Amino acid sequence: MDVHAFAPADIETALGRRYIIGPEIAVGGQGVIFKATRTSQPDGTATNDTVALKLNLHPDQEIRVQREITAIENISDPSLARLVEHGYCDVAGRRTRYVASEFVEGPSLSNRLRRGGRLLDTEVLPIGRDVAAAIAAIWSRHIVHGDIKPSNIMLRDSGGAVLIDLGAARHSEQDNTIAARRPFGTRGYFSPEQARGEAVSCASDIFSLGVVMLECLLGRHPTAHHQSDLEEGFRATSFKLGANPGLLSTLDKMLSDRPMFRPLPADLSRYFQQLQQRMNEESAMGARAPQKPEG
Repeated sequence: MDVHAFAPADIETALGRRYIIGPEIAVGGQGVIFKATRTSQPDGTATNDTVALKLNLHPDQEIRVQREITAIENISDPSLARLVEHGYCDVAGRRTRYVASEFVEGPSLSNRLRRGGRLLDTEVLPIGRDVAAAIAAIWSRHIVHGDIKPSNIMLRDSGGAVLIDLGAARHSEQDNTIAARRPFGTRGYFSPEQARGEAVSCASDIFSLGVVMLECLLGRHPTAHHQSDLEEGFRATSFKLGANPGLLSTLDKMLSDRPMFRPLPADLSRYFQQLQQRMNEESAMGARAPQKPEG
């Protein structure tokens, strides 16, 4: 379907004038996303939600859309974009699946990396903290995100990171067939077991997060997106980085080729928070220390 079939006026009509359609945010294989204002709920109750409104481009993406809804529904966590509403509507005579999610004010991590190059470890730690918390939240329901990469991480203008797009999510207990385990995400971020089509857990998402965090510190992808170079795991400490030793050591564990050796997401989130606090305190103490007189 041509994306231009989704004219703003047609969408507003299809949704009963409950939405005011704003600018187009993105177009991808799954659908087109608009920034929109929801003025009322389906039952007519007035509201004023700013949302990311996704309309499904292709009917054959129905399973992927449903995976995202199932993964995020009934989960409330600040590190995950809140599901606002979903359903079907007829846009200019075409039956269309739509999903409205919380709109995150701020750039994607991929845009931040393109604009500004590598990040300081003090900037990387909050990203790791929040994405690890998001992994822990969905793993509490035995769901694996499966596609953690910079373009699926939003940076709030107010601070913190938000994990989005659970279209590749898998339920570890229900999706256990060989076909279901076929890698469905982005090469260059798969864990070794994910790339091999083996059973995955939250440990696979932790590996992908490790790749992303190392990419942030380097200002470039650590293997130039070559998935084969990730198959045996690798060490962040092998790169010449001036980052905090505790952070680099933790990244080594996250990037282990053995899932059992990777940290649990909730533990990882707490550690990154503690490490950031410790670094902030040390920086403040250094700033307050009396300067030695010259000469």
